Amino acid sequence: MRELPKGAAMNCELFLNELEELPVDGSRGATAAALLRELPDDAQEHAARCKECEAALDDFVETRRALEGMPERLPTAGPWFTQRVMRAIAAQEAEMEERQSGFWNGVRRLAPRLVAFATLLLMLGGTWAFQVQRASQARGAALKPAEGIFESLPSTPANDDVVAIVQEEPVR
Repeated sequence: MRELPKGAAMNCELFLNELEELPVDGSRGATAAALLRELPDDAQEHAARCKECEAALDDFVETRRALEGMPERLPTAGPWFTQRVMRAIAAQEAEMEERQSGFWNGVRRLAPRLVAFATLLLMLGGTWAFQVQRASQARGAALKPAEGIFESLPSTPANDDVVAIVQEEPVR
């Protein structure tokens, strides 16, 4: 449509909207005059005055005639069509979600592996530390006498305040 005054452009837009809202079922083989009679009075008056809207009405009728037989020629959907479409939609949604939070999803997938790796390192490190301690104790045992829970050597008192217990013999 070319540039029209504001009021005329608004009327043309309203006219075209009224044309689009016409029911499709009852208009088989309809002419421009038959469709125009189905429109409200103000839209009919506008179409009589506006040559562009009259041309749009003719184009609309021609398009409807071309599309009349189309619903009969459409293929019917197979029994699993809905399931395939829903799976495709779910896959696209998952892909979009992956793009939006891809880094954190990667971290969530990687976390169990990191935990397993850390556990393995902890166990290997603990075993290694235990073996190193045991080896150092074995080397230290060759240099020092073995110490146990009970000492075999008598210990000397650290101070001189040793109380001697005198044992009295019974009188006869």
